[in-house]
Amino acid sequence: MPGPDHMPADAAAIGRRRWPFLRPHSTIRGRLIGLLLLAATPVVVIALAGTASDFGAAQRAVQDALTVQRDLLLRRVVARLDVADTALHLLGAMPDIDTACQSLAATALPAGLTLRVVQGAAPGACAAGEVLLDAPQATGQQALLIRNGVATLAREVEGRRLSAHVTLPPPPPGLSAWIVDAEGQPWPITADGPQAPAGWRVDATTATDANGRPLVLAQAPIAEDLVLVVSQPAGAARDEAILAALQRVGEILGLLALSIGAVMLGSGYAVTRPLTQLRRIVTQWRQDGASVAPPDRAGMPDEIRDLAESFVAGAEALAAREADLRGARERAEILASEVHHRVKNNLQIVSSLLALQAQRVTDPAARAEFEAARDRIGAIATLHRHMYAHHDPEAIDLGAFIEELGVQLFAAVGDRPGRRIILDVSAPALRISSDQAVPLALIITEAVSAALKQGFPPGQGGRITIRVEADARRANLAIADDGVTPRSDDQLRAMLLRGLARQLGGELKRQDAGLTLDFPLRSPLPRPPPSVRPPPAPASRPG
Repeated sequence: MPGPDHMPADAAAIGRRRWPFLRPHSTIRGRLIGLLLLAATPVVVIALAGTASDFGAAQRAVQDALTVQRDLLLRRVVARLDVADTALHLLGAMPDIDTACQSLAATALPAGLTLRVVQGAAPGACAAGEVLLDAPQATGQQALLIRNGVATLAREVEGRRLSAHVTLPPPPPGLSAWIVDAEGQPWPITADGPQAPAGWRVDATTATDANGRPLVLAQAPIAEDLVLVVSQPAGAARDEAILAALQRVGEILGLLALSIGAVMLGSGYAVTRPLTQLRRIVTQWRQDGASVAPPDRAGMPDEIRDLAESFVAGAEALAAREADLRGARERAEILASEVHHRVKNNLQIVSSLLALQAQRVTDPAARAEFEAARDRIGAIATLHRHMYAHHDPEAIDLGAFIEELGVQLFAAVGDRPGRRIILDVSAPALRISSDQAVPLALIITEAVSAALKQGFPPGQGGRITIRVEADARRANLAIADDGVTPRSDDQLRAMLLRGLARQLGGELKRQDAGLTLDFPLRSPLPRPPPSVRPPPAPASRPG
């Protein structure tokens, strides 16, 4: 099963899961709430439009109710003025003042009405009805006067001055009323009525009182030059309308909040909880690579249940596939190790045959060529042994390889490091690809073999130094010795060294007792160690 190395956790994704409030659209619950808000937007807009319409309707209802009260008050005022006007017409039709006074005395007048008859400059006069204090005195030039809640009508008939004083009806409670005369002067219809609204106009429907509070107005004509104006404080009605609008908005917001709460609870139970359970299983599988435990499918939606079953099936198939790949990789490792082992054995056989053949050759020059070929093939055989015997078949440990190669080259001349000639190797634990290891091994073989055979005659000791320095991109090989110089130049060896240096892509510099080589590194691809590997064969000395 894959573990954390195969499927690394995304720290940013974990951070987003820990802090979903910073990105509400990243969670299913947040998206469901967003969809709910999106779906509720038309409903909320319609509801708010209805609330605004209701608010306007409430304002119009106040205006309509005031209009009804205005009409009722208008009828009462007009009725009283009509009664007074009719009585004055009847008195005016009498032939003389005595007849008029006798008729007036015999008439029962309604409450709030006073009739008066005056005969020019003569002392005769009579009156009937309630005694009204502060009643205005009408003249012939003014047919109607309104003062202190009393309206006075005046008539001039055949030298008699007739007048009627009418107590105007009070407005309903909470309302105020005025009668506006021809000069535009408003007069309250009650004796203790308030002053007319500030900034009042004939066509106005709203105004303010003396204290700046808003009023609603309703107007209607009484006669040709008279207008009845009725007002009502707008504050209470407006507050009621605002309260009703706020109540409606509160109901909408409450319903929306309940819907969001239901979505959060429902999504948590039906969606988020199953997904959280599935995520916990996936996280455990990613961390420890254990087998996938089937989640509890009870109560899961069909889509999430299908997702869980698909994941379990995929995890099982992946586990089986990885087991197959692991077996195939182990078989490939075994095969590669076997190939390297067989190549090494075959090269050692060839090296032994060349050594045997060199012993039968009597010509020293030919024998030297056989021995050089034997050393080269032995170096390649040692390289193959390192490639299958160590951790990674695609790379070798350069320091260990040079040490073993030096022991092998010393053995080829019948010696060993440290007896007569000291082998000083300094190489880091450098992993180098096998494509570069072969030419590098042959270069070291050629240089060390030449030093052993030409630089140190029998009985003479010394030191051979091999230094390898490397960074992440390049390596430098330096081989030097303190043997005798000058030495004869082997043309074949020189040609091989130049060709091998070109194969490495490096620059070779030769000295009388050594060489230097600077070349770029090509890092091998890392591979995990195989679980099954044959034990390495022990190194054998050629010839």
